[in-house]
Amino acid sequence: MIKSLDNPLSGTETLNQKTPDWLLDMEKLGYLPYVATSERLLPCFNTKPFGKEAACFTIENADHQPFLEAYLLSNSLSFEKQESKMPHWVLVDCVLLQTAVVGFMKKVSEVPESLLKYYQEDENVDLDKLTYLPVSGQIAGLAADGKSVVGLSLFSLGPKLGEPVGLGLYTKGLALEALRADQLEYVFGITQYDNRSLRIHGRFADKMEIYQPIVPLHPYKDMTLVYRMALNYDPYNLKEKLADKEPTFWLKATDKESKERMQAAMTEGKRFYIAPPFIVDRDGELFLPIIEEEATR
Repeated sequence: MIKSLDNPLSGTETLNQKTPDWLLDMEKLGYLPYVATSERLLPCFNTKPFGKEAACFTIENADHQPFLEAYLLSNSLSFEKQESKMPHWVLVDCVLLQTAVVGFMKKVSEVPESLLKYYQEDENVDLDKLTYLPVSGQIAGLAADGKSVVGLSLFSLGPKLGEPVGLGLYTKGLALEALRADQLEYVFGITQYDNRSLRIHGRFADKMEIYQPIVPLHPYKDMTLVYRMALNYDPYNLKEKLADKEPTFWLKATDKESKERMQAAMTEGKRFYIAPPFIVDRDGELFLPIIEEEATR
């Protein structure tokens, strides 16, 4: 076993031995943690988050391939834009060979038929070889600076399962623990302005900074942002709601001109943060509360 002394994610020790109530509640409902990665990277992750042993799936093990195929379908089912389905090569090249997916799985026998039918119809999924299905997941990887982790593709099938409330939130909390992310300077992420998971992402820091208001290379460039957060949260009190803050202004999710103005202002040193409650629905339109801070001298 090779352990990199320079890699903040390396190590076999667990961080928090006490199991939070939310994880015990998930366990009672039949939701168990999993980590999917490469055999060579497995020692880098905390595979006993909060003292709970996670099921480990690796790309090298042929017996694990049915679960990984099911992951691709599960991930795509949680997003309304099916054209955003993750290609196999992305899962292989950019995820499993470089970092990990962390999430919850549930017994096939406990998944409702209304959801199970999608797996039965998918030619890539061999349901007969599966005991568990991945029903949530978070990808995150260490950036080249060695000081930050980049998260993407947080998904949850909670609404399709009819339970439990908070599956996406708990998945992110589980993933951050497995990745030892609290040892790093920043967590970066990419999401859309109309994505209600902003309420989840913002829950883990004092400030959810808009690092890049528009991402030109992204297929949904005008609706996509990169955020940056210095983690600050209590993993044992994830259910606690953050107090709403009075914003400098409300940003309509589809307001391209305001995003361009933010981008221009950032070149002059201004900073913008998404404040709790992070995203609200007003008569069918989505708005984000934004706090603007003047440039520091």
